[in-house]
Amino acid sequence: MSSAPLKNVSVGWLLFIVVWAVPASAADEQPGNPQRGAEVYRRYCVTCHGDRGDGIGEFAPYTTPKPRDFRQGTFKWRSTPSGSLPLVSDLERTIRDGIYWTAMPSFFPLRERARRDVIAYIQTFSPRWTSDQPGAALQIAPEPAHTPVSVANGRAVYEKQNCAQCHGDRGAGDGQAAKTLTDDWGNPTVPFDLTKGHMKGGTTGADLYRVFMTGLNGTPMPSFVESIAPDEAWDLVHYIQSLATPRRSARVLPQEKKP
Repeated sequence: MSSAPLKNVSVGWLLFIVVWAVPASAADEQPGNPQRGAEVYRRYCVTCHGDRGDGIGEFAPYTTPKPRDFRQGTFKWRSTPSGSLPLVSDLERTIRDGIYWTAMPSFFPLRERARRDVIAYIQTFSPRWTSDQPGAALQIAPEPAHTPVSVANGRAVYEKQNCAQCHGDRGAGDGQAAKTLTDDWGNPTVPFDLTKGHMKGGTTGADLYRVFMTGLNGTPMPSFVESIAPDEAWDLVHYIQSLATPRRSARVLPQEKKP
């Protein structure tokens, strides 16, 4: 009997083991092609974000909040620590899902390669992408049961952390400081109305948890990772989810088919 088939099987298993040994985070961070990404950017992004990535495109004066200035290397929606660059997968999620309640739409119809390419081009606008590295992604603790006790505990966390100062006592975005807040570029920024039900950064409890723990770079929303324990963060998630009156149905994006 020839040993060639066995040899091929062995090689096949070796390749299988090597592929699955690569950390998922490494696969998530595969770069795109900035030359191809420039074409994607010019077609879909330049109207808001501008030719130079400065956030002052033709449509920018008519949007609130203002389009991101990519030259700063500062991004709100991340899984990485406060002040850190985002992961490529964080940026791809923003492009794929969009930002609800803003002018940033979902570009779900774009293929994954096109999204990775335009991210690679966006990275050329800021020197931070050559001098810095994104921090490690936040590890989200398992969600406990959503109970009346958890909601009540979350209300206590809300009060302890003085969330009402910006978001208001009932979460309507009408706190004492609401009309005085600005972002890092001096643009007025309004605390989110938590009673809307559908959050800007995603529809799940994990999305809310991530915002508490990483903060929103460039805005007055800080990270609470040093002051809120994981169980307290989940209590706060449950309390904020209880504020929606009535709770609005979440937008569900179609599942992307992998090649």
